[in-house]
Amino acid sequence: MENPFNDFYMEYDEWYESNRLIYESELRAVEKASTRVPRPWLEIGVGSGRFSSPLRIDVGIDPSERIISLAYERGVESVVGVGEELPFRDSCFGGVFIIVTLCFVDNPLRVLKESWRVLRDDGYVIVGFVPRESPWGRLYVEKKAKGHRFYRLARFYSVSEVYEMLEASGFKTVSVVSTLLQGPGDVRFAETPVEGYVEGAGFIVVKAGKKHAL
Repeated sequence: MENPFNDFYMEYDEWYESNRLIYESELRAVEKASTRVPRPWLEIGVGSGRFSSPLRIDVGIDPSERIISLAYERGVESVVGVGEELPFRDSCFGGVFIIVTLCFVDNPLRVLKESWRVLRDDGYVIVGFVPRESPWGRLYVEKKAKGHRFYRLARFYSVSEVYEMLEASGFKTVSVVSTLLQGPGDVRFAETPVEGYVEGAGFIVVKAGKKHAL
C-alpha cells in the first residue's frame, strides 16, 4: 500500500523547518488546548514527533516505520500501528491527540471511537485540523486536486463535520482554540492562539470529553 509518509518522510519533516512560523502557531494552539488534560497522553499519527516531543506526549502511534524513527530520535516512545485499531487497553490514557491526522486516516469515525475506548472517563481528545472552508483549507484542497504528494491522499473536513464526528463517537466539545488568522503567503509571525472558533482561521483545535463523564 502506498504510504508517502514512509517513502518521503524526510521531506515531510523538513516542512516544519521551512514553515517554522506556521508550525509554531499550530503548536501553541495545541499546547493551549491541552491545559488541564490529565496524563498519560497518546498521539495518533505521531509522525516525526514535531508535536509530541515539545508537548512531552508519552507515547505515539503511526503506520510509517521510517517516520517514527524520527519521533524516537526526538525522545517520543512510539509504536507502529493505526488509529482504527489501537493496541492499548481500555481507559488507559488521560489525553488522546489527533493533530493534522484525521484527514489522512481511512476511517475517522473508527479512530475517534477507538480514542473514546482508550480514554479514561475524565480524559479528553484533542483534535487539531485545517478547516476545509478556511483560506488554508481551500489552498490544500487545490494542492490535492493538482496531485500533491501528501495532500492528494487527504480528505479535508469542515468544522461542522468534525463536530458531528465527535458527537457520533461519544464526545462532547468542551472548548475550541483558533490560530492561523494570517492567510497563506502572508504569515509574518507566530500567532498567539485565540479562545473560541474564529471564522476563517486556518487551524482549529477542538477539545472534547466523554459525554457520560460530563
